[in-house]
Amino acid sequence: MCWLSGRLAERRDASTWLEELRPLPHLKDLLSDAGVGLCKAAKTLAAERPALRHTLDVFHLKREGNKALRRDYSAASQAMEEAAAKQAEADKLRRRGRHSSNQSTAARHRWKRAEALLDQAAASERAWREVGTALELFTPDGRLNDRRQAEAKIQEALPHLQGRGWAKTRRLLKRAETLTFLDRLQERVPALGFSKETLTALERLEGLERQPERSQGESPNAGAARGLALISTVQLAQSDPQWQEKLAQFRQVLQNTRRASSCVEGVNSVVRMQQARHRRMTQGLLDLKRLYWNMRPFRTGRRKNRSPYEILGVNLPTNSWWDLLELPMDVLRQRLSAPKDGE
Repeated sequence: MCWLSGRLAERRDASTWLEELRPLPHLKDLLSDAGVGLCKAAKTLAAERPALRHTLDVFHLKREGNKALRRDYSAASQAMEEAAAKQAEADKLRRRGRHSSNQSTAARHRWKRAEALLDQAAASERAWREVGTALELFTPDGRLNDRRQAEAKIQEALPHLQGRGWAKTRRLLKRAETLTFLDRLQERVPALGFSKETLTALERLEGLERQPERSQGESPNAGAARGLALISTVQLAQSDPQWQEKLAQFRQVLQNTRRASSCVEGVNSVVRMQQARHRRMTQGLLDLKRLYWNMRPFRTGRRKNRSPYEILGVNLPTNSWWDLLELPMDVLRQRLSAPKDGE
């Protein structure tokens, strides 16, 4: 959540992004939207550093898909209103004893079109729901997801995502970078070195933790899920006295497998708000806002009462951004260069 760079630039092309990314020698995971310049820079950097993985975040993908789905239902709703209006016109003429065959025929055609649009919207919704499961870390049955399973679901759903409104979503779904996070997940989990039995039991427990609806209710499937969770817990307790520590490590791997650029969007929400307030954003003002963001303690969440600089391990003379700015430059330079205790 630390805002490392904020540079005003004339262009946002690949060369500009490479100037920002190349000074980060230990960069291994790059999560971004589908901006043309940024993606070109990521491709160039990945060619230079084979260990680098670029993932397109699911936040923007889901936003585009949700917009397309709303457009489908909006078109179906509008078509139904038009059909109802034409039907009302035909009924009015009929009640008055006037010839209404033309209006009735037009109403039937409009009802048929409205039904087709509604069916298409419903099919798109079902397909989009399946795509959503393909973008999760766990499959609907509580197992770890992988690229093969996700790609199969996406390929099955694509024929039902029709129309120009789905064009951008379809393009993003076909890009290999959309599922890179699953490749990283399948590399990191085996690297933990757990036995197959331990890993299977941990998957079951964490899968139910992330999908609590599978174990709720009185259905046979819910009862089986609760029983499987109990069996897995007993299995782990008997076979491995350190299973709780291993579960924590497993969860840490899941937490570090990033899929969405929510942290970037959090910064963007602040920057865009400030851009709306100021007629002109200068580099100095941008740097000031970046300092405030990095020294401001979070109010909620896992990072509550800690600032981005604190989480990153940056030692400063004070935790107040205002007090830091009031320090004379020579005093600030002396305090930052002074050796810390134990060094």
